[in-house]
Amino acid sequence: MDLFWLLFAVISLIVVIFAIFCAASDYVAVGHVGVLLRSGRVQPVALHEGFHRINPLYDRIIQMNTRTQKYWAKYDVASKDLQSIYVQMALNYRLLPIKAVEMYQNIGLNYFNVIISPAAEETLKANIALHTATEMIQERLKIKANIQKDLTVRLAKYGVELKEVSLTNISFDKGYAQAIEVKQIEEQRAEQKRYELIQAQRQAEIVTAQAKGQGDAAREKAKGDAETIKILGLAEAESNQKVAASLTPTLIQMLINKYYLEKWDGKLPQFSIGNSTRLPLQLPMLNDLTEKK
Repeated sequence: MDLFWLLFAVISLIVVIFAIFCAASDYVAVGHVGVLLRSGRVQPVALHEGFHRINPLYDRIIQMNTRTQKYWAKYDVASKDLQSIYVQMALNYRLLPIKAVEMYQNIGLNYFNVIISPAAEETLKANIALHTATEMIQERLKIKANIQKDLTVRLAKYGVELKEVSLTNISFDKGYAQAIEVKQIEEQRAEQKRYELIQAQRQAEIVTAQAKGQGDAAREKAKGDAETIKILGLAEAESNQKVAASLTPTLIQMLINKYYLEKWDGKLPQFSIGNSTRLPLQLPMLNDLTEKK
C-alpha cells in the first residue's frame, strides 16, 4: 500500500513539473516571428522560430507571419477618358521580420486591411487615371510596372516587401467593349485594304519595270541593228573603194576582151567584094587597137 502511494506521488510530481514546464515555455512557428508581450508591453526584440522560455504569469508570444502571402481583389476604376474599367489585381507580399515588432506595436495584426489594401487600390486608380482605355490594352505591361514601382515604395515604409503585382483581368463596360470590337473590325478591314493597295502598287511597279525593261531591250536591239548596218555599209564602201582603186585601164581592157571572147562563136566576119566574092576579114582585137594607139 505504501508502494502504491509512493508511485502515485512520483507520477503526480512528474505531471506537475511537466505542466509547469509547458506553461513556462512557448514556441514560434515556422515562417513566423514572435512578438513578446510582457505584462502587456511589447518587447523590442522579436523571437525567432522554435521554443522560448517565458513566465506564464505575465508573458505572451504573438505570432507574426513573415511568409510570402497572396491577395487579390477586383476594382472598379476610371480611365483618363472617363471609361469604367474593371481590374482584377493580385499582390504577392511579405512582412519583413525586422519590422514585425514595429508593425504590431503601431498597427497590429490587421495591417493588411489598414495599409496594404488601401494603398493598392489608391495606387491602381492613380496610375490608370493617367491612361485612356485603349492604352490600358496596348500598354498593359508598362502600366503594371508603374503600379508595382509606386506600390513597392509606399509599402516599404511600413516594413512590407512587395514581391509582385499582376493585373490578371481587365474588362470594360458592355457598350464600350462592343465599340472596341467594332473598332477592331474596322481597323482590320482598313489594314486589309492597305495591304491590298500595297500589293496593287507593287504589281503596278513590277509591270512598269517589265515594260521599261522590254523598251530598253528593244532600244538596245535597234541600236545594235543600226550599228551592224553601219558597220556593214562601211565595210562594203571600203571594199568598193578598194575594188575601184584596183581597176587600172589594162585590167579594164582585159575584162572587156574576156567578155567578148565569152560571147564570140568562133567565126570570123566575112565581107563581099564585086561579084559576090567573099573575103574573110580579120579584125584586130580591141587590145591591139588600144596598144597601137
